[in-house]
This record gives sequence, structure tokens and C-alpha cells, in this order.
Amino acid sequence: MSESITDELRGFAPHLDLGKVALAGWKEALLAIADRIDAEHERQLEVLYRDMSDAEYVKLPVDANGEYIHIGDRMQVCDTGTVFNVTLLRLINSGWVVNPVNFVPSNLRHYREPTVEDVLREFGDWYAHTKGGCDEDGIIAEYAAKLRLKEDE
Repeated sequence: MSESITDELRGFAPHLDLGKVALAGWKEALLAIADRIDAEHERQLEVLYRDMSDAEYVKLPVDANGEYIHIGDRMQVCDTGTVFNVTLLRLINSGWVVNPVNFVPSNLRHYREPTVEDVLREFGDWYAHTKGGCDEDGIIAEYAAKLRLKEDE
């Protein structure tokens, strides 16, 4: 078995006594060892990249925000707001589909429970766009119920 690069460095180190005059060639020897370390490192990286090639692994689908989708994730359909748990990921000819109803991953986003701030922001947006008209009592009751649900938690 050949000597390892680190063994070679350890064997070379005692010869670097700076009190000695006979240090001829030490820089070249160290540079040669450094070159071997770099070459071995590059070789190991190539092996690693080859072992992790796309031919052996399939990337998971990503949602509209670029986040990977996993079985069990809670997702929301961008168009309708429907929320569901991922139970199935399938790769078909046209690409990934999620769950038996074949949701397209780019039309999904990970669901986050709304905070009080989110509810108030939604109410503010509604109010700004309707200028307060349109069934004010109904919309105020709806948002009050959302806030009460948050308080109950």
C-alpha cells in the first residue's frame, strides 16, 4: 500500500528545521505535495458528483415558491385556496402531479396557518377595495369569527 499524502507530509516535517542551512528543494517538495492533495481532492469530488448524478436520483417536485413538496406536507391550491395534505406524488410523462386529483405542483404552495396580522391585513385589503360598502355586517362578522377562533386556541 502506498504512503498517504498526510504521512508524506509528516515524514517531511522533521527535515524543515529552520536552523539548518541545507533546505535546498524544500519549497518544491512542499508544492509537489500540495499539488497531490489538490489532485486527490478533485478526484474525490468527481467520484462524489458521479455517484449523485441525476441518472440515479429524481428531484422532488417544487411548489409555486420553489419549495420541495413531500408526502405529508400541508398544501394550498393557489387558484381556489383549497387546503389538503399530500398523500401521493406521481411522476408521469408530462411531469409531477400531487395527490390522486393530479394537482400541478406549480399551482400549489405550502399552507401556513393565518396569523392575526394576516386576518387584519385581509380585512384591510377588503375594506380598501370596497370602500366599506357591500354587506359590511356580514364581512365584519366573518372576520370577527376568524379572530375569535384564534383566541380560542
